[in-house]
Amino acid sequence: MAFWDSWFGKKRPGPGAAGKPAVAAAPQPPPTFPYPLVSVAGPQALAEWERLRVTWRPEGACPVLLGDREEVDRARAALEGEETRPEGILRAAATRTPEAFFEERLKEQQESLELDAEIELKDGLIAPRGEWPASPSPHTLDAHADIVTGKPKATVYIARIPPARPWEVFAYLGYGAWNDCPAPEDHVAAHRRWHERHGAEVYAVAGDVVECWVPRPPQDRDGAAALAREQYLYCADIVDQGTGTLLNLAGALKGAPAWFFWWD
Repeated sequence: MAFWDSWFGKKRPGPGAAGKPAVAAAPQPPPTFPYPLVSVAGPQALAEWERLRVTWRPEGACPVLLGDREEVDRARAALEGEETRPEGILRAAATRTPEAFFEERLKEQQESLELDAEIELKDGLIAPRGEWPASPSPHTLDAHADIVTGKPKATVYIARIPPARPWEVFAYLGYGAWNDCPAPEDHVAAHRRWHERHGAEVYAVAGDVVECWVPRPPQDRDGAAALAREQYLYCADIVDQGTGTLLNLAGALKGAPAWFFWWD
């Protein structure tokens, strides 16, 4: 199944969506992980994340959905192989501006353009601008669901990550710096910007997927288009293998309370 079909090309049942929900199995004991885990039945994952967010944030911690047991094992293995401690990543992120990160990503794209003269540069990016979509397809938070069936998984796990500031969770998970996925300090810098502007908070870091809950999304086309450009520089796959054009992505971002990122 193509990425477009599985993620953007069809309506996927999210929390509260119509349709018969999957029968919830009894949550399993959590696997081993450096931070405390909470087991939760897939259909209740978003509601539990919202509850834990209210409970944990005053205590100086953030809930992050890691996915099913296999995804937790992958996250643990990546974290065990991380040589830089969270404090070092946060120090690097403190000197890292989102503008510098986006500019570096743009230069990387422009350099790759020189390797293939047939690629056309659009708006300074290797991506078509397109037209504003007649029927935008906003994303829904569904990292707790199976990518093929769209049904909630039987059991998923939410980690209690130490920082109270949600953009710093990438430092504590050591997430990134593989394939085209940004380094942990660049995740921190980009999400700090998006939290300040849109209130974005990380809902899930599940395998190669990141999802965010967004209480203040852009409400106009220009703001959504500017955000789409930033998100393309951050994660080109959401356009190249997803929406197809920048304005399709912008249409999905305008007024939408959920963001999705995926790195192949």
